[in-house]
Amino acid sequence: MTSHIETLVQQLEGKADESYDARAELILIGADAIPAITDGLPSLGGFGQLTAIEVFLEVADPRCGPALIGLLDSDNPTVREWAAMALASLEIDGAIEPLRRAHRACLERATPPDWTEPVGIRWALTELGARTLVAPPLTTHLRTATERRGQDAAGLRSWRGRR
Repeated sequence: MTSHIETLVQQLEGKADESYDARAELILIGADAIPAITDGLPSLGGFGQLTAIEVFLEVADPRCGPALIGLLDSDNPTVREWAAMALASLEIDGAIEPLRRAHRACLERATPPDWTEPVGIRWALTELGARTLVAPPLTTHLRTATERRGQDAAGLRSWRGRR
């Protein structure tokens, strides 16, 4: 017999209003729903998995970590991206190596580096302290020049105020 929570998990894959209602109810149930969601993930398609990730983020229960790590191997690039970002947002222990593997998989698939999946994975690695944020020299120079210009303008305004 299917429990109410299991029914809600299956509804995550339904039409938008049904999925939204199930999502809201699972969030209200909270941590008690996490085991059923993680068990039900393999039976969900991309939409249901993305909705489950939203529930994981709202409930913020670290027990969803292994399920999110598993979603890094999804056939759906958006699911992989959202899983990576959720792992970082929830600060899941043990996520760094799977995220590195996911990043290498992007490279092997020749996913363009500016597409959202590799950007999300790099962001997650940076947030978890496994990657240093890199800014090209010209960008760094422009940022510094803009900051100086802003400081100069503030100094000029304060100097004019003293006259």
